[in-house]
Amino acid sequence: MDSDLLVLLAACITLAAAAGCTAGPPVMNVTPGPVLPSPSLSPGLSVIPAPVQSCVTDEDCVPAQCCHPTSCINKVSKGVCDVMCTMNCAGPLDCGAGSCGCVNGTCGIARAGSAAAPVPVPVSLKLEAAPLRYSPVMSSTPGIGLTPNLTGFDVSSTDVEWNTSFGRFLTWSPPDYHVNQQGAFFINHGDKVYWSFSDMPASAGVPVVITVVARDIRTGTILGSSTVTLGWEGNSTVVVRSIL
Repeated sequence: MDSDLLVLLAACITLAAAAGCTAGPPVMNVTPGPVLPSPSLSPGLSVIPAPVQSCVTDEDCVPAQCCHPTSCINKVSKGVCDVMCTMNCAGPLDCGAGSCGCVNGTCGIARAGSAAAPVPVPVSLKLEAAPLRYSPVMSSTPGIGLTPNLTGFDVSSTDVEWNTSFGRFLTWSPPDYHVNQQGAFFINHGDKVYWSFSDMPASAGVPVVITVVARDIRTGTILGSSTVTLGWEGNSTVVVRSIL
């Protein structure tokens, strides 16, 4: 083989080797697609399953979030709060703005001041009398009926004490309307009683004073009182002069 052919063959081998070392895999042209955002909840939005909010009483409900809560859940469903919260008032429950409560079986937020505070009823006792004039010869009534008008306390836990300076008290009520003598001092729970007399006093110029006192059975505290003053007309008639 002549020298020129050998030189040419060597040059071809060298070029082929160089081409094999530098060549790489074919390049693919890829057009990038749109970048999709990762799913997330909007700020302040919390999704709470209905069973977690079920309740029976207000005591069942507590704030759902540890810091600046925006909703309420059943206390059994709440985890342990071990985070530090800022001191600012940011939620509907912060700084006394509202409280958790149970409404129709579901825990919710009750705004502060949404329900008006009950207005206290003043305690009072005032007697009502009828008829205003009485004589033992009257057949329609056994005496002057006295009805205590009680306001602001529970009569079931109250003793009503009756006291008269002259005459006596009677009870006369359905179903049999039997007259029961009770004397000059009598205690009941605020039922109507009657005052009557049989004999005239030593002096018709001395009025009859009837005093009624309502007293708390448990503490003995006087809750109210009322006084009726009776005066005499003639020999056998008494009239109501005043009620205080």
